[in-house]
Amino acid sequence: MRCGRCARIRDLHGNRSGWLALGIGATTAIFSVVDTVLLKPFTFPDPDRIVSFFVTTPGGPSYGGSATRFNVWRQQTRAFQDVSAYEYAGVTFIEQIHGIRVSADYFRLLGAPVIQGRTFTADEDRPNGEHVAVLSYGLWQRRLAGDPHAIGKTISLNGAPHVVVGIVGPDFNTELDTPPDIWLPFQIDPASSDHARYFSVLGRLKPGVTLDMAKSQLRLAADEFRHKFPNMLGARDSFGVQPYQKPSSAKFALRS
Repeated sequence: MRCGRCARIRDLHGNRSGWLALGIGATTAIFSVVDTVLLKPFTFPDPDRIVSFFVTTPGGPSYGGSATRFNVWRQQTRAFQDVSAYEYAGVTFIEQIHGIRVSADYFRLLGAPVIQGRTFTADEDRPNGEHVAVLSYGLWQRRLAGDPHAIGKTISLNGAPHVVVGIVGPDFNTELDTPPDIWLPFQIDPASSDHARYFSVLGRLKPGVTLDMAKSQLRLAADEFRHKFPNMLGARDSFGVQPYQKPSSAKFALRS
């Protein structure tokens, strides 16, 4: 005869097992997400030398690059091998695609494998520079059918003609939330006085330069910036860098 008390005990144990299985499953799922998003190593060459720029304040770091800050940061050639700005940009090419505006050092900084053509020149990255574009492998295959003669062709982006100068290989992973289909030159004015903060800035440390050495160099740069733009950097604020991390969903206001 089945004992009611025993049945209740068995049911109770069964519930416990269910909750235990659920807990293990949830923990496994969370770890899988963390492992995929945070722990998976970057595919960039020497990723430990890639850093993000920001402003240090008494209240904590303040992110977002401006043209004036970027122009100072990219002049710190004693500490940095490459410095690049980037921001998302909506682009229409037959369909709405994911574009990103970058400064000329971007591809070298991240070790992008260019399988055809080239990336942007310094002249193309200046204001009023030529309208050129670098395509992702996916866009090249999807919209140009992998045309081996795509380099030098003119395509219409947002109604304006752009010349295709390069195609990036399929293995290039930007680690961005939305992988770009196309890259356009940022064309930041080296003499700009625009202090609007709306993009991100990455750098690659020179071989042999430590994070502390770079921070020391940037503190001096911050003093020069404060002298040039007295109201744009607080007396207790400075410039800093930190190891590059997987981009979050944080976004800055985009400007067309």
